[in-house]
Amino acid sequence: MTDFGLILTYLMIGITVIACIVSPILQMKNNPRKITKMILPIISLFVILGLSLLISSSEVLPNYTNSNGDLISGGLSKFVGGCLITFYTLSLIAIGAVIYSELLHKLFKNGKK
Repeated sequence: MTDFGLILTYLMIGITVIACIVSPILQMKNNPRKITKMILPIISLFVILGLSLLISSSEVLPNYTNSNGDLISGGLSKFVGGCLITFYTLSLIAIGAVIYSELLHKLFKNGKK
C-alpha cells in the first residue's frame, strides 16, 4: 500500500512540473510582449551567477584535502565559492527590495500621496 502512495505522489509531482512548464509557454504564445518580461530576470540571474563564478577563488585550504591532496579540487572550490557569492548577492537584493517597498509604503501611504 505504501508503494501506491509513493507512486501517486511521484505522478502528482510530475503533473505539477509539466503544468508549471507549459503554463508560461502558453501565456507567452497568447501575448508575445510578455516574453521580455519573463526572459529579463532569467538573463540577469545568469549574469549574476557568471560574475560570481568569475570573482570566486579556486584556493583550497590544507584542511579540506586528504594526504594525497585530492579531497576537494580547485574547480569545485571555485564553483562552491561562486554559488555562495550568488546566494549572498541575491539575498541582499531581496532584503533591499523588501526594505525599499516597505519604506515607500510608509512614506506614501500605500502608494497614494
